[in-house]
Amino acid sequence: MEKHKFTISITGSKKDATDKINALAVLAAKLSAETLIGFAKVVKEDPSKVEFAKHYLGI
Repeated sequence: MEKHKFTISITGSKKDATDKINALAVLAAKLSAETLIGFAKVVKEDPSKVEFAKHYLGI
């Protein structure tokens, strides 16, 4: 499989930005594009489901 490199900007402290990009890298490596697109849609359009998921995960 081909590898691609991207440059992105994340607002916040250096630690927060590093934590976020590391988490995103894991998600991108483990989940399909279709799943990530579905997650992004839920995060963008249905905050109540996000709150439910956070509660379920204990965060």
